[in-house]
Amino acid sequence: MKYNSKIHNLKKAEKGIGLVEILIVIAVIAVGFLAIISFLIFSRGVTFQVARNTRATSLAEEDTEAIRAMRDESWSSNIATLTFGTTYYPVISGDKWTLTTTNPGLIDNLYTRTVVVENVGRDANGNIVASGGTNDPKTKKVTSTVSWTEDGRNKQVVLTTYIGDFLGN
Repeated sequence: MKYNSKIHNLKKAEKGIGLVEILIVIAVIAVGFLAIISFLIFSRGVTFQVARNTRATSLAEEDTEAIRAMRDESWSSNIATLTFGTTYYPVISGDKWTLTTTNPGLIDNLYTRTVVVENVGRDANGNIVASGGTNDPKTKKVTSTVSWTEDGRNKQVVLTTYIGDFLGN
């Protein structure tokens, strides 16, 4: 029987192809695992960012409710006496909300919240205008800002609302 070198070389090439296929499969699996791990790390970071933003929004809404509670208690004592345009910090004193110009420190070791109360101007039709107009002493613009630092960047949530002395107190 005559030795056929072509068949022998073909069998050797087939063994080499099997090794190359295994290396390709390992590389594809490794890339897949890397993609999954990267996605999990990214989604974890996004989850933390959303949680911090939700907490900041909640704090800003709480500020707005605190101002409304102060208004309901006494417009003339709690709102009309404020220096408009000044930055205030909402704090609980005793069992009720008050505003102070002294920063009480971080909330949850992360957030700073401030409230600014401003006068409101109205045009001849009684509509609120951004600037100018006639001052409406019975309506105030309230801007609540909650700020924090995340990944070396400053972040903030700002809520603006209007309150009025509808109780006449």
